[in-house]
Amino acid sequence: MIACDEAGHTGPDLLAKDQRYFAFATVNISDEEAWALISSARQTHPVQMPELKASKLMKSNQGRRLISHIVEKIDGKFAINAHDKLLALCGWVFEYIFEPVYQHDPRIFYQKNFHRFIAMFCYLWFQDENSNAKDALVQFQAFMRSKDIGDAPFLFEFKGGAISGKPHPFELIQRFATGHKETISRDIANIKKHTTDNGTWTLDLSASGLWSHLNYWGRQKMPLTVICDDSKPLRAIERDLDDVGRNAAIERARVLLGAQGLGWDFAKPLEFVDSRAHPSVQIADILASTTVFVYSSGLPKGLEATGEIMDRGMLQDSIFPDYDLVKLESDNAKIDYAVLYELAATAEGRGTGVSIEEYYQIVEKGVSSGELKFE
Repeated sequence: MIACDEAGHTGPDLLAKDQRYFAFATVNISDEEAWALISSARQTHPVQMPELKASKLMKSNQGRRLISHIVEKIDGKFAINAHDKLLALCGWVFEYIFEPVYQHDPRIFYQKNFHRFIAMFCYLWFQDENSNAKDALVQFQAFMRSKDIGDAPFLFEFKGGAISGKPHPFELIQRFATGHKETISRDIANIKKHTTDNGTWTLDLSASGLWSHLNYWGRQKMPLTVICDDSKPLRAIERDLDDVGRNAAIERARVLLGAQGLGWDFAKPLEFVDSRAHPSVQIADILASTTVFVYSSGLPKGLEATGEIMDRGMLQDSIFPDYDLVKLESDNAKIDYAVLYELAATAEGRGTGVSIEEYYQIVEKGVSSGELKFE
């Protein structure tokens, strides 16, 4: 049985200042095993708490020892992924601003990691106190919730004249969005028609978290019995996790990302439960909440071994900054910048007219030979 829970959930609001991180955790143990483990941990490290909650346990030495006890006993039986929520929001910028324009074949952008370049520059620019990226991303989030392009004028009403010099990448993103706003608006409007939740939870991270974990445990090639703490966003996408919806998402991941080994089968429908009656879900909550605590406040002294065990259970699709992607002195970043410049120019009717595939070849050759310089 796979039990799952999350921590740091703020729904589709990924800019909540008091909760920067999100984590989703699953554990592969039965309720009977979980009950025995919790009972043993409580006997060894007594705490006055009817239901174990890591957010409270992490505040005391006794509580941290109890968490360590549990984590050590389930080593190899759990999985976690965690996200910097601001960066996750920045990742949505590529998917919902750029991809609609190239929706018939966006593969090259994923193959070249261009989507990560865009996300990291949005993230980097947001950190600048003097940038307008803060307003732009706040408006982007509002736009994704309302599906009304008028809610994001910083992105879709850019007025800066013709491109000149070497503009900041975020300006090029604004130029691209403004030039293609009608296409983007139509695509976003379709979300309501083609999603079971009418797009209410589009930016929520719970669905992507569960998706990652179902694929991870699906590698066992055995039908899964999955229980989750009750969740509105997961209930909203429940029908998309089986048959047609699942297969479409898997095919998209294969085509765009080259992902292999995806898929799962349910032994019975996904079940939503009350964690108070399911100790396995409580343990999933301990894993997720401990992860959020550590990323928010640092790993407490004495939990180094516990941290190593949890690191081993961390899935590769966790979302955290990679600053190497935006070092413009690197060849890859130079190529990405040149491509972004071309995309913005094309959006304003001033591009070279060659295909993106051809443009990549031209720029890569120029950067490699030293003929194309950025000074």
